[in-house]
Amino acid sequence: MTRLLYYDDSHLRQFTATVAAVRDTDGAVRIALDQTAFYPGGGGQPCDLGTIGNRAVLDVAEIEGEIWHRIDGAVAPGEAVECAVDWPRRFDHMQSHTGQHILSRAFVEVAKADTRSFHLGEAAVTIDVDHAAPGQDLLRRVEDRANQVVWEDREVLTHVVSRDDALRFPLRKPPEIEGPIRVVEVGGYDWSACGGTHVRRSGQVGLITILGTERYKGGTRVAFVAGSRALGRVRDAGELLRRVCLEFTSGEADLPSAIARLKEERERLDRRLKPLLRESLEREAARLLADAPRGAHGPVVALHVPERPPEETGLLAGLISERGGTALLVSGDETPRAHFSAPAGTMSMGALLGEICKRHGGRGGGRPESAQGTIPRDAVPVALREARDAAMAG
Repeated sequence: MTRLLYYDDSHLRQFTATVAAVRDTDGAVRIALDQTAFYPGGGGQPCDLGTIGNRAVLDVAEIEGEIWHRIDGAVAPGEAVECAVDWPRRFDHMQSHTGQHILSRAFVEVAKADTRSFHLGEAAVTIDVDHAAPGQDLLRRVEDRANQVVWEDREVLTHVVSRDDALRFPLRKPPEIEGPIRVVEVGGYDWSACGGTHVRRSGQVGLITILGTERYKGGTRVAFVAGSRALGRVRDAGELLRRVCLEFTSGEADLPSAIARLKEERERLDRRLKPLLRESLEREAARLLADAPRGAHGPVVALHVPERPPEETGLLAGLISERGGTALLVSGDETPRAHFSAPAGTMSMGALLGEICKRHGGRGGGRPESAQGTIPRDAVPVALREARDAAMAG
């Protein structure tokens, strides 16, 4: 059984180990060590990476109770190897995971909301909490309480105890495993049964910033960052603000009014341009109908206009059908979007587009008079030809 060095010291960066076993499956070399500081991932926290000897560690996972390290290279059983944990990655995970413990307890304390699950992603961390719709004021109070605990620089302790002893702690969630339980304590504030890696003091978390929320399975998914991630967000936001101020030739304090003026000008231009655009599209619809072949229910216009925006193409399709024609238009190039429209009582555009999309791997449908959907780029010529043939035949 591998000795788990990260259990005792999450700050251990380098260590020496002996290769206990080697597996070579489908070209992937996995090794077990007599002891390891590489966290295998679990409970929402990703695994550690680093090096074993001169070989990169590509993945670490617990498989059937053993820790296996997938490496880029080969080693022999019994070989002594120098190992190094990717420290910036490890410390980032430690800040985020400890920050999650603190934030989850703050949600219990301030919002009476338990955490259902936790996921540490590449850019942000999410927790799913039992609260249907926390408002901004409540979120701010939760965030404030969490950062208060961070800045109090409380000691982070671990207790490896029996299940009965673990249940004597005020755990946020009862442990799901039997045998010895590892309880991570944030200095008299939070106690959680957890096998992950954590900082030594809450002050090392630095800062916890809630980014946003979304409804999720009757509760709320909360995205946040902590530590170096929070610093990165502040820097990015500051750089973005600087660039926006330069674009508007405005100071930070005057930026809201500058944006309001731009929005007002945009709305004024829209009011003037929309009638002109409609007039132009009406003339185009008349020209297309005059040149279109006649089918069983009148003129049929089948056309791919890759440079035209979808909203404009949809308006053109509607104008064609208002004048007694069937419009089979596709806009866009990278993600072509179909706009099918026909006079009421002729043929069902929803059924036609649905069949075309089903045949070519697209998605779409709608009402008898009009339908919208997407068609794979390579299939647009054939799909348009099939739609035109069907409309011509009626």
